[in-house]
Amino acid sequence: MKKVGLALALLATTSFSALAGPSADDAAKLQASLQAYLGAAPETLKVTPDGDGFKAVFDFTTALAAAKADGAEVSVSPVELHLTPDGAGKWKVKHQGPFKFSMKLKDQLDLEENLETLAINGTFDEALGTFSDYDAAASNVTFNETMDDPAGTNVKADGKFDGASVKGTAIANAAGGADLKFTETIGTGAIHELMASKESPPLDLQIKFGGGDFAGTATGARTSAVPPLLKFLAAHQDKDAMVKDQQAFKDMLIALLPVFNNTQGQGTINKIEVQTPMGLAAIDKLTASININGAVKDGHFEEGLSVEGLTLPPGLVPAWAASLVPKSSGFNIAVTGFDAETPARAWLGALDLSKDPPVAPDVVDALMGSFLPKGAVDVTISKTGVSNDTYAFTAEGTFAAGPQAMPTGKAHLSAKGLDEIMKVVQASPPEAGLQSGAALIIAAKGLGKAGSDGALSWDVEATPDGKVTVNGTDMSKFGK
Repeated sequence: MKKVGLALALLATTSFSALAGPSADDAAKLQASLQAYLGAAPETLKVTPDGDGFKAVFDFTTALAAAKADGAEVSVSPVELHLTPDGAGKWKVKHQGPFKFSMKLKDQLDLEENLETLAINGTFDEALGTFSDYDAAASNVTFNETMDDPAGTNVKADGKFDGASVKGTAIANAAGGADLKFTETIGTGAIHELMASKESPPLDLQIKFGGGDFAGTATGARTSAVPPLLKFLAAHQDKDAMVKDQQAFKDMLIALLPVFNNTQGQGTINKIEVQTPMGLAAIDKLTASININGAVKDGHFEEGLSVEGLTLPPGLVPAWAASLVPKSSGFNIAVTGFDAETPARAWLGALDLSKDPPVAPDVVDALMGSFLPKGAVDVTISKTGVSNDTYAFTAEGTFAAGPQAMPTGKAHLSAKGLDEIMKVVQASPPEAGLQSGAALIIAAKGLGKAGSDGALSWDVEATPDGKVTVNGTDMSKFGK
């Protein structure tokens, strides 16, 4: 899939959008234009007239043959694209057929991936540098993989997926770049993995999942800056050429900034089952989310993960501790208050490919000050907790943390079911080492504030002078 995506990206700035009709001469011009993105391997691409458009066949066999010199054998099936000029710098792009990829690294890796069918339909917009609309689908995806390492560990894996599909759009952003949207679905799948080593017994895992869906957006993505950079890299494949024209290279990297203004997405995988030697582990739903700003002054990084309906193999946890196993858990953490733009531009400004290292270590160290203009980042925790039928714990809060000072901020914690947990701790066998936990639970209950719903809560505050209070009680007084 990655190789196909790269081939599609090469369609930018071809300047054949207004052709009256395809001819052999037109095909030759289009081939020369696209060849500039592929480097000095003319056998990789063949363009011929095809109806009201062109047929472009990308065959990476010759280009990948050089990998054998490094001890690798890589194979990618040819990709045939049908390209039809659509006016105004746009191209209709279609592909239909199987796709295969394989890679071998002697005594290290043997990988093969197969897509029974791969269908792609879309409109490539030269001005945007990406597809203004597209949909793609793959069916009956299979893979086989063997990995070995010098320590004697061998991993064999094979799997099959019903398929996957993705749809997306892109429109120009008035402030620059493109705004992207996509949705994706994946079908049911199964993976078998066998891990063996000299020092431990084999681990045999059977993994199944019931499919999932994903959705995401990106605003202000600098997609139009990517094709010129790809063309430049294809023409500067040796160090001397790159050093000679490094200012142009740096200008192109600067044109990519901030890469995107913001990107975010969320995905869910349903009914994950893992058959282990100890029994079945399962999750009803696994959801992950992410929200990141690009290389801008208003830095933002946020991620979340939640698990619902967790069950563990019966023999993994002793019977006396079964009520402690969580069924649901989740966290969401956001980091803000940092500047990603200033150090990125300063790093590119100091970049000198003729030197080793390209950026002096003292320059890199100095960039930390611009990355943290306040000397610290703000960390926000939300939607964080763990629960089952016996207990529920939640946490939320915001604090500042940096390399030069103690963390400061506030947090709110709550808990239900401490009495039930206390009973489990007190009844646990001595070898479990949980008896000392009873004292901690007693102390926590003593500091807790009782709510109307029966939960206990704790408001925690850390101040710049190093003081930590819990519900107004100065914790430094304990132990004196």
